[in-house]
Parts: sequence; C-alpha cells; structure tokens
Amino acid sequence: MKDFSVFNLTKKLVVRYSNQQAVLPLDIQQKIDVYWNELIQNGKSYKRGEVFTVTKKEKSEDHIEILVEKTDYAHYLYSQDVGDLGECNVRIIHTAALVVSADGKVIFGEMGDQTSRAGVIQLCGGGIDNDDLRGDIFDFEYNITKELQEELGIDVTDVNRVAELKCAYFKEGGPTDKMTVVYRVELTETAEEFVRKYETFVKKLSKKRKQSEFGKIITLSLIKADIASFFQKNKKCDEYMEPLFNFLVK
Repeated sequence: MKDFSVFNLTKKLVVRYSNQQAVLPLDIQQKIDVYWNELIQNGKSYKRGEVFTVTKKEKSEDHIEILVEKTDYAHYLYSQDVGDLGECNVRIIHTAALVVSADGKVIFGEMGDQTSRAGVIQLCGGGIDNDDLRGDIFDFEYNITKELQEELGIDVTDVNRVAELKCAYFKEGGPTDKMTVVYRVELTETAEEFVRKYETFVKKLSKKRKQSEFGKIITLSLIKADIASFFQKNKKCDEYMEPLFNFLVK
C-alpha cells in the first residue's frame, strides 16, 4: 500500500482520455466475470457501465497531466472488493466536494441503503464518465457541479447560497491508490440552514419517486479534536476522508 498524500492543488490539472479500452489477461477477465455474475445472481441490480482507470501521471512546473483508459464497473468492483489483480487493479480518479457552511462546518453524508456503497461515509462527489468529456479532456468542474445538484440539491450558480467554488486539494495513495480531486464549496448559509433546505430537496425527490444518495447528512466542525473523535468513532469512511481532514487541520 502506498502512503497517503494530500496537497494543495496549485497547478493546472489536466485529465485526458487515451481513447483506449483496458485489455486484461484472460484469467483475470474470467475472475471478474465470475464475481460479477455472482453479484447479479444474488440480487444486486448493478449496471456494468464504463469506468475510467488511471494509467499514467506526469508533473511539470505548471501542470499535472493524468491519462486514463476505459474499463467497466465489474472490473472496478472486483478491484475494490477483492483487490488481488496487482497492476491490473482499477485506479480511479474522482471528484469530491468539501462543502463548508458559513458557521465553519463541513457537510457530507452516509450513503443510503439503496446504493452500492451503503453505509460508507463520504463527501459529495463521484466518478468521471463520458458525459464529462470535452473532446479528450474531462471537465471536472462540470462533474462536481452535477454531483452537488444531484446529491445535495446545491446549485453552484445560486449566489444566494454559494459564495465560492474552487479546485483546492488532491489526494492519492492509500489501499486502492485512488486519486481524489477535491473542490472547496463555501456556502453563505449555516449548517442548520443547509439541513432544512436539504430536507426540502429530499421531499421533492420523493415526490418524483427518487431517493437521495445519502441516507444521512453529517456536519462536522473543522476542529482538530472534533475530527479526531469523529474518525475514532466512525470506521466506515471512504479512504480519502481521514487523510484529507487531518491535512486541513494540521
């Protein structure tokens, strides 16, 4: 396992699609297929959609360029759940939103029972997909804007709610060596005001027969003692969460 690394993202980030499909050795593909079929036979209703995996990362004085190729959700799930594929494990790059209220609390959540990550505590965000592509470059701001609207009901163009949106931090390393591109979202409202608006958002989803991604909303002060206590009590957090929060208060 590589050590966690979190840093301020001061260079331009370019994530480029190689226009290549991952080609796996036959024995590895067979293991993935068997695992996927078992999940489906046991009642999982997952879709075997596209997933992008990192193949290369290069740094220069003014930018970071990352190259990805396409694989699928079965390959990703096997890598996450079993993880014995060595160099063939999926290494994803995804967005996350550090939503900070006007009273200094970070807003995030616990994934709902209907999701593939039920019970996992994480920031709003998600993986990249074809919808985020502009030519062969991924539009990460579009991705996180979409996720904020879909998961938290936050419209980043609403200046009455959002004071600032900026690409702020980058995390890599850890058990799966996933890359996390973290946007900082400064709200003009308190955490309590946000929660009230979120409850209204969930009710609107329910009327459309939809469920929110988060089964529970959590607010946490950016205070070192509070953060240490939270992660001591909550072990089912996405791997980037504790390193990121520790970086913020170190």
